[in-house]
Amino acid sequence: MSPSSPEFDPAAERSRAGPSLGGKKLLALTLAGLGDEARTISSISTASRTEPWAGQAEAVSDLLGGDIAAACRRNANLSSGRDETFWVQLRVFCYAVAGEIDAADLTLGILREQGALDEVEMAFLTTAATGMVSKTTPMVRNALQYAISRKFNFPLSPQLLSEADAGVLVAAANDTALDLATRIASAERAVGMGVLPISTLSGLLGSTGFDVSLLSNAVTIASEQGDDPLTDALLYQSVAAMSAPEFLRDKAQRISLALGLGDNFYRAYSLSLLYADEIASFEGTIVTVDEASRFALARMAVGDSVGAGQWLAAMVGANGAISALPEAQAMVFIDHVNLLTVLDPQTAAQIARAAGVSVLGLEPAQAYQHINGLHDQSALAHITEAAFDAALEGKQGQAGLAALAASAGNASGGEVESVIVSQSLRAAGLSLLQRRYAFEKAWAATFAEPVAEIASGPETVVEDQGGLMPRLKPRRLQ
Repeated sequence: MSPSSPEFDPAAERSRAGPSLGGKKLLALTLAGLGDEARTISSISTASRTEPWAGQAEAVSDLLGGDIAAACRRNANLSSGRDETFWVQLRVFCYAVAGEIDAADLTLGILREQGALDEVEMAFLTTAATGMVSKTTPMVRNALQYAISRKFNFPLSPQLLSEADAGVLVAAANDTALDLATRIASAERAVGMGVLPISTLSGLLGSTGFDVSLLSNAVTIASEQGDDPLTDALLYQSVAAMSAPEFLRDKAQRISLALGLGDNFYRAYSLSLLYADEIASFEGTIVTVDEASRFALARMAVGDSVGAGQWLAAMVGANGAISALPEAQAMVFIDHVNLLTVLDPQTAAQIARAAGVSVLGLEPAQAYQHINGLHDQSALAHITEAAFDAALEGKQGQAGLAALAASAGNASGGEVESVIVSQSLRAAGLSLLQRRYAFEKAWAATFAEPVAEIASGPETVVEDQGGLMPRLKPRRLQ
């Protein structure tokens, strides 16, 4: 989801929200990757920096920004809430960084005896306490694990960040020490969560140079290496080179190819946003049925139901009926019309009538069955509390913020988060945004990629294979 931030009334929120609730809202936003927004609100909030929830939000920001010392100072300065799991886990890391190995080991032992750690948390904290890196690299999920992985130079890759929370993904996208493929993959997932501007992704895609031979063979390379994030950079730059009017048809074909590489929701959404302006300029251009299909979906992704309808009409062509299409393309047309029903029922009904098909539509339960949850159940509890408070007190700004925070998870499940987002958007008076959210969840359900389970077991620890090895061998622009 990538809505613009809802209007926020600082004076009203400041007068009605207590320090604890204010701190929880700051934490929820920070965990959701909205660190800048959290800092803005923090500057006008009554929540003290030493209040546990506000302090945790600040500490998470410190960890994501690589300022371990600042996070540890916040831990040391706590006047209450020191026994919260987050602070105790952070304490293990802080003791180790300070060279107090016995204290780190003792604190880790207490957590272990209390059964407070799952296998992934144990792996990271053991590395922090002992300085010994495991032969297997755990999947990074949160800010503390990301900070530990950077401190001990874990070979991070798109795979190892595939379960990361939104805040970690934003940090990884902006981390110049990581390889470009990992930064691009992180940026695409963060854009797909609505917590990173598309300009950051486009900047990454254009930040490396490719040999002319690679650019001229972009189509062949894309067919062979479509799962490599650097392929997105190669196609993006090859499209940018097609600025002359006579290349319009070739550009349309190249962008369609790029969109076709969207093998998961995050990548597909971010690529749709990336090429939104170019696709809008193709109106009246002769394209193939498959190209029109991809452009229709891309226009839905940016909320342009009218433009999507025009591309769907282009799929059936002058005959105006679905019978003119081969069976496979006809089924794609029907699926797209059903998705459009979630976004704009009226436009979808018009397209369906003209094509001679019935609109099936999607019930809310169908639209929400494959959504992402939050790893941190404590964070979910804080978001839920804020959502209920907003609904009961009529705080539209807070309701919108609760929706944003709940929408940026990356774990399996997510049925509760879905209800929070949908109803919070309604409480915020954002009914059109609520429809976009429903569409995005319905679209996400069409992808085959399952959302990885987060569980305490060996399946959450993967063998390190040295990270992604880019095969396009780009050269950095001077």
